[in-house]
Amino acid sequence: MDMQLDLFGGGAPKLVRAGRAFPTHRWYFTLLPPPVIARDMEYFALRMSRRYGARRPVRAGRIHASLNGSAEGEDNSFDDLDAALEVGDAISRPRFDVCFDRLVTRGRPAKGGNSQLPTVLTCSTGQREIRALHADLRRELLRRGLKGGPPAPTPHVTLWYDTGRISELVLTRPFRWSVRQFWLVRTTLGEARPECLGEWRLGR
Repeated sequence: MDMQLDLFGGGAPKLVRAGRAFPTHRWYFTLLPPPVIARDMEYFALRMSRRYGARRPVRAGRIHASLNGSAEGEDNSFDDLDAALEVGDAISRPRFDVCFDRLVTRGRPAKGGNSQLPTVLTCSTGQREIRALHADLRRELLRRGLKGGPPAPTPHVTLWYDTGRISELVLTRPFRWSVRQFWLVRTTLGEARPECLGEWRLGR
C-alpha cells in the first residue's frame, strides 16, 4: 500500500537546527490517492516543476491530502495515539468523489524573500466533503484533548516547495478518485514512507 506524509502534526523527539526545533516524528489523519493516481501525480509534479524551475517535487510515496495532525511533543505518547485511534473509530461519513483540478502556489513570502512556498493541487469536487470529514475529526480530537488543526483548511495536495510562485493553472486532465477510506499515519524524519497506524472505511 502506497502511503504519504507531511502536515501540521506532531509527537516525539526533536532535532534542533539553528535555534529551531523540528519533530523527528509526525502522525496525522490523511487521504491517500490510489497508487496509480499517486504515480500520475508524481509524473505531473516532475514535469511541471521542471517547467517552473522548482526542485525536489514530491514523490508518489509521499503524495497525500492532509486532514488533521496530532499535537507536537517531546515524546511519543501512547495515550495520545490510543485517543487518536478512538477518534478514527468515532467517524461515520459516506464515501465521496474528489477532483483535483487546479495548480496554485499558496501563501506569501516572508520579509527577505527567501521563503519556501508550497505549490499545490486544489479541488473543485469533494471540497465540502473533505472539510466535513476534517470538522468531524477536529471535534473528536479536541474532545480528547488533542490538537485538531485549523477550523476550515483548504483541501490540497502539495507537489513541491520553492521560492517562486506560479500563476493559477486549470488542469485539462484533472486527478479524480472515489474516497473510500481515510488513514492515520506516522512519518519519521529521513524515511521515505510513512507507517500506517489506522485505516477506516467510509460509508460504514
